Amino acid sequence: MIAVVLSLVLTQAEVDAGQPPLAVEAPPVDAGVEEDPDRRLQTVVTGSRTERKLQDVVVPTEVITRTQIEQLGVRDLGQLLQQHPGVEMVYTNRGVGIRLQGLDPEYVLLLVDGQRLAGRAGTITDVTRFSLRDLERVEIVKGPAAALYGADAVGGVINLITRRPQRPLELSLRAMGGVFQNGSKDVPLGTEADVRAHAASKLGAFELRGGAGFRHRTPFDRNPDNVADNGPGIRRFDYDVDLSWNPSETFRAWTRTGYAWTDLRAVDQNDTGAVFNRVQRTEQLDTWLGARNVFAGTGTTLTVRGHFGFFKDQFQLDQRNSRKLDDYTQTITRLFEGYVQVDQKLGNHLLTAGAEVLSENLSSSRLVSNYVQRGRVGFFLQDAWQLAATDGLRLAIEPGVRGDIDTQFGAAPSPRLAFKVDVGQALTFRASWGLGFRPPSFNELFLRFCNTGIGYCVDGNPGLVPERSGSVNVAVDYRLPIDGWTLSASAWHTSLSNLINITANGVPNPDNPTIFSYENVAGAYTQGGEVNARLKLSKGSTLELAYMGLDARDVTRNRPLEGRSNHRVNASLSAKYRPTGLEGVVRATWNGPRPFYVGSGLGFANVLGFGETRTVQAPGYFDLEVQVTWVFKPWLKFFVNGFNLLNAGDADFNPRPPRGVVGGATLEY
Repeated sequence: MIAVVLSLVLTQAEVDAGQPPLAVEAPPVDAGVEEDPDRRLQTVVTGSRTERKLQDVVVPTEVITRTQIEQLGVRDLGQLLQQHPGVEMVYTNRGVGIRLQGLDPEYVLLLVDGQRLAGRAGTITDVTRFSLRDLERVEIVKGPAAALYGADAVGGVINLITRRPQRPLELSLRAMGGVFQNGSKDVPLGTEADVRAHAASKLGAFELRGGAGFRHRTPFDRNPDNVADNGPGIRRFDYDVDLSWNPSETFRAWTRTGYAWTDLRAVDQNDTGAVFNRVQRTEQLDTWLGARNVFAGTGTTLTVRGHFGFFKDQFQLDQRNSRKLDDYTQTITRLFEGYVQVDQKLGNHLLTAGAEVLSENLSSSRLVSNYVQRGRVGFFLQDAWQLAATDGLRLAIEPGVRGDIDTQFGAAPSPRLAFKVDVGQALTFRASWGLGFRPPSFNELFLRFCNTGIGYCVDGNPGLVPERSGSVNVAVDYRLPIDGWTLSASAWHTSLSNLINITANGVPNPDNPTIFSYENVAGAYTQGGEVNARLKLSKGSTLELAYMGLDARDVTRNRPLEGRSNHRVNASLSAKYRPTGLEGVVRATWNGPRPFYVGSGLGFANVLGFGETRTVQAPGYFDLEVQVTWVFKPWLKFFVNGFNLLNAGDADFNPRPPRGVVGGATLEY
């Protein structure tokens, strides 16, 4: 099903991540123009919390540009990152999370313009809720970032950078629709649709930007032998409004509000044959206020901002033909954040210092006390020291430390030391070491929740202590004499102590519910390496290849961590032929077998691993995606996207959307 889209996407705006610049720079290249083949000249902010050229950052930073996002034609952040090297997706009933360097979603921090968001469901921040309509680029930092960002960034940071308007009027409207292979005997094909709109204006000192989106997908079923769905149906509405005032080149004040309403619906079935209609409805609201000023002649930049986040989660189970096992819970999270950062240029040093205040409260019938609250104050300091070049060598050292004071767990330091060595223009070495900690979440501490249909309860453990981590990362980049050819390699080791584990007292039973709880029992590590090659084959075509090897192990149980592939291979080929207006991207990924530990019970008990555990090796799988775009006119594009073309996935261990195709069009003004 192909829907015609009107998308009036104009010049790519000046990069703004909500962080203070060291100097006022010219806007980057327009998204519709050929990218500069030298990616080192791109501006990034995530690794240092200050604007730096990619070639100057000490901490390795990966960038997905606006041009790449448009070429791929993806619907949301999850599909964009699904085949990105070194990024793994974690599929759950509560959403899709991201795993970096073998570390689960609770160790990965998601930001928008360098700012936090409300809305974790358990340990998952659902990446499918992030629309790509107003993104300038996505920045990915893998490895320890707790020295700058705190407890949630042990495994890395993913920062979504939005666009800023450049003209008096900018408009966009894009829609796509399609079908996918459902697997159900009754409904062999599912449907999905995605519509986005964007409007912006730059008038004198004022910039105004707004957008709205709608997403629809029917449920999918990979096991036609029962009535249960493996993936929920989705309905989502979202919007955002951004207003900024820029009276001079050195001062900017802004405000932004974003809202998303999501409805997930599916059918569940327990081991006794009872059937349930499941609905999870969430509402998320985030509002930011901020300002920054560059004090001319002093080398000083000041940024301040505030943030309020609201997340409402409603969960309902409705048993068919009975009310005995019906259930409804409502959970509301409120997040308050205040932030200040000062950057001071002193010779070859750039000092960055800041403070962050967080307050989070949670009210829910799932909690033992119905309401809990805690706060955290963090202070960070970093010195970016550029040493003078000698004999073709350039050295940069970046020590930093963050101290967090948690109202429940006391103080914890997170130091980091990073350095970069450039050997001529062709070779760059980077290395970093860092410590971090992750305090238990509200769910792990206080949750009291029973699923009467399946027959289990979850009890939080207020006696939990924070997890601790130590990480080492090394990387090397080599730019070949051939134009546009780059080879990169990296390796890492992260150790975890006081790992929070789930424990249980038996097999789920509606008449005698199993009681789950949490305890600090495990130590673990993840280690591995990545090798990447980017080869410019011609003016319009590029080939990217990547391999990741991973060793992730539960030291306490002396077994591999569950659900992780030891080997992963990525390949991406993009090409365009301007005389015909044709552009294409092919992305392919192979994921190796993954271990899972299941119990002697059946169904739900098996999946959660009760009783006598045994190891099941889920088979490896290929993921193939193809996007073809026809630029009919400079202002009109048509596209077709085929995703998961080899239909990778299964009902038990890889419940991802089946094979499908979508199509649409883009109109630019």
